[in-house]
Amino acid sequence: MRPQRPRRSPQVALSRDQITATALALADSEGVDAVTMRQVAARLGCGTMSLYRHVRTKDELFDLMADAAMGEEDRPAHPSGDWREDLGRLAHAKRAVMLRHPWLASLLAGRPVLGPNVLASTELALSAVSELGLSMDEMVRVINTLHAFVNGFVQTELEERAWRHPAGTGAEGGAEGPWQDRMLPYLQHLMDSGQYPFFTRMVNEAEPHPDTDESFAWQLRRVLDGLSAGLPG
Repeated sequence: MRPQRPRRSPQVALSRDQITATALALADSEGVDAVTMRQVAARLGCGTMSLYRHVRTKDELFDLMADAAMGEEDRPAHPSGDWREDLGRLAHAKRAVMLRHPWLASLLAGRPVLGPNVLASTELALSAVSELGLSMDEMVRVINTLHAFVNGFVQTELEERAWRHPAGTGAEGGAEGPWQDRMLPYLQHLMDSGQYPFFTRMVNEAEPHPDTDESFAWQLRRVLDGLSAGLPG
């Protein structure tokens, strides 16, 4: 008698949304570099080749992840009629999503994503400035200026967060951390030299750990002020 064939393990039912959600969770927990088709398949309990029936490449998976994350953006369905209010709300919403998913900032900065959620955000932003008497090129520049500010602020914020909370230490760095301890004699030397009076004032007078929410809101208002100054009329 022939030996009985081993039973095949039941196939895992897959969908593109399920694959995307799994990859997004993997990026959140281990970083975007950990997202490979093999690792995603392992989390789903299926073979790697099964994923390719739904997602053709890892780049496509990254696009799906970025668009899914942007779907969490808290944005209104329609413009309010106040372009500053609308762009400000979009900026705060985008920052919140990018802080929730630290890998998203670099992913959006390095690739054009044209998924439905990203397009909905873009459509809302362009619609918000559509009555300002601007050409389409000028409207795009306004939106790109806003995105550049948000992306740059968040990337700096994330890098500072990583510096203050080094991986695996469980402790905060910052002003009381080892880096500052090593730099303190040099900083004191610079201030004592008398060559950098404004730097010395900054060290002595400026808030060493400004509230990032307040800083973001203040800088955003200045960006919107600058955009407003360039409007027709």
